[in-house]
Amino acid sequence: MFSRFKCRSAGWKVYLATTVTFSLFIHPAHAETASADTEPAGKLITATNLQEVTVTATRTSRKVSEIPESVSVVDTEQIRTRQAADIGDVLRYLPNIDLGGGPRNLGISPTIRGMADDRILFLLDGARQDFNRGHNARIFTDPSLLKRVDVMRGPASAIWGSGALGGVISFTTLDATDLLRPGERSGIKVRGGFQSMNEQYIPGTSIYGLVGEEFDYLLDFSYRNAADDIRHGDGSKLQNSQFQSYAGLAKFNWTPGDHRFTFSTQTFDQTGKVPANSQTASTPDTLVDRDTEQRNYTLRYRYENPDNTWLNPEVLVYHNTTHSLEKRLLDRRRDETDFSTTGINARNSSRLDLSSFATQLITYGVDYFHNEAKGKRNGAIRPEFPRGNADVVGVFLQDEITLWDRLSLIPGVRWDYFRSEAEGMATSANKNDRVNFKIGGLFKVTEWFSLIGNYSEAFRAPTLGELFTTGTHFTCGPGCANLFVPNPNLKPETAFNKEVGARIQKSDLLYEDDRLAIRGAYFHNKVKDFVDLMVDFVFFPVPGNPGRGGVTTSDNVRDAVLEGFEIEANYAAKYGYTGFSYSQTRGYNRTDGGVLSNVQPDRWIVMAGLNWPTYDLSLGWRSSIIEAQNRVPTGGTPTPGYTLHDLTLTWLPQNGSLKGVRLDFGIDNLTDKDYRRHLNVLRDPGRNYKLAVSYQF
Repeated sequence: MFSRFKCRSAGWKVYLATTVTFSLFIHPAHAETASADTEPAGKLITATNLQEVTVTATRTSRKVSEIPESVSVVDTEQIRTRQAADIGDVLRYLPNIDLGGGPRNLGISPTIRGMADDRILFLLDGARQDFNRGHNARIFTDPSLLKRVDVMRGPASAIWGSGALGGVISFTTLDATDLLRPGERSGIKVRGGFQSMNEQYIPGTSIYGLVGEEFDYLLDFSYRNAADDIRHGDGSKLQNSQFQSYAGLAKFNWTPGDHRFTFSTQTFDQTGKVPANSQTASTPDTLVDRDTEQRNYTLRYRYENPDNTWLNPEVLVYHNTTHSLEKRLLDRRRDETDFSTTGINARNSSRLDLSSFATQLITYGVDYFHNEAKGKRNGAIRPEFPRGNADVVGVFLQDEITLWDRLSLIPGVRWDYFRSEAEGMATSANKNDRVNFKIGGLFKVTEWFSLIGNYSEAFRAPTLGELFTTGTHFTCGPGCANLFVPNPNLKPETAFNKEVGARIQKSDLLYEDDRLAIRGAYFHNKVKDFVDLMVDFVFFPVPGNPGRGGVTTSDNVRDAVLEGFEIEANYAAKYGYTGFSYSQTRGYNRTDGGVLSNVQPDRWIVMAGLNWPTYDLSLGWRSSIIEAQNRVPTGGTPTPGYTLHDLTLTWLPQNGSLKGVRLDFGIDNLTDKDYRRHLNVLRDPGRNYKLAVSYQF
């Protein structure tokens, strides 16, 4: 089952041995020098977790509380405390975010405000992740490598370009300085974990340090072995959900003066026996031995000189590849899928101090990326995943205007041109251009109460699969087959979103340094030219199929409206925290009438926690209350509601001989509820005991 990885195990051992030797040669692990630039590697949850800085909404650094867009941030401490096994664990407590695709990590599909993952832009260290294949996850990464995840809800093409109809999910990986404790020059962190739902073992190692005053490095290796199938709440198991995965990160920062160069490479490899559609149950004729590989390479340059307000450039060059090999066990048929993205982003920000009460931060730049896709079946071209390429170039301008330190206005405009074509096909190329606008405003009524308003547009260029797929969709007996018909004339999907809301940010209410944060927002998103997969199953000839079985093609079929609201309230102090969120989305088909099928149910998240600094302990509890989803199209399947309870316990000694040890214990689905998420075919895991131990030295 895992022969592909066995042949590579020697290579991984060499990699680990080399990196350990490299680290020890540069700096002994115990060497310590005072360093004012480093932060503690870990701490218990406090009120400061509510004050986050994001670059996702504006591509400049701003506090979440000071931007008109709706952005949530999951930080390092939250990822560690939850012992996230996949991106679903990272995102599942955020308002108006739902997870489809089932419990197998290869099929996880996030939804933002009713928009599925094919209408969400994914970023990994700023690099686009455009891999898109039916019934597969869009991005593959191990949560142990992540520093933070930013989620922007709502259209964002005026700043990010194609794909961001539903929003943006941005993953940022760790740096050495995130692990170094005050005074340290280098270190090693070893960790191990276990999760009971599938007997998953999770060892890992991090090696990191400083070289001189200008260079830092991080080398990280993580391994996961799910030795058993996922257990449901009723005691049954999801057959063929075992897997092994390897993830690695090498990241280097060089900071000579005001310049900063960052190079990173990230790898992800996973293998296991799963159905060809990992979002469904397995059957003997659909079972495949799948190897999935993803590689990400980024090179970033930044210049930051506080005395030069006109010049603050950033350039990012990136290349990522995804390779999937499926060997069907029934007849050993080999299907290969390859997808790559190569791109460059360049932007500059200039600050203008117009007067004592007015400032501007003007950001302008250009983005370009090139996608390539190809598929093979038994070494020959596979029409279901045609060989094609797409080029997109965009130019953008944004102005962040601040008046009297109370009113912020952020207008922006972007022009994109895209062109897609398939090789070896008589169909013409698909090309178009699009201008998107946005304007957002935030008014501080008082120092602690703000009103926000936001209008934003977005578009999504048709994917290569939607444009050019040919071949057989499914068979229906002897001489009967439903055939794909390409449609190179698809128009881009477009979205027009309006949003209003209010925010409260206040500290020192009951105790010193405590903090209260309340946010509410209402949105109305009008979407035009939705691309849908139309299946015409008939037993007589039709254009595109001279035989029986009909055709399947992508087409712009409807307009839609998605509207709803979300409210969050969080309070944190030295000895504890509490909070809740409620989110609601409604989707309407404005072409044919009725409701949309891909809208998540209403959801409450309630949480509370206690901190005991004397004993270095933190205890947390969360409840997810999911209401029944009965608003489904005619013929759709309603989903009953359910309630889940999760517990976390963290012990992080700050002093003494055990300093450097961290222990996390958790229980997901405490009551062993047997449930299924809306739109999922598969049921989710039952009770899951989780344990993670790490030691940093």
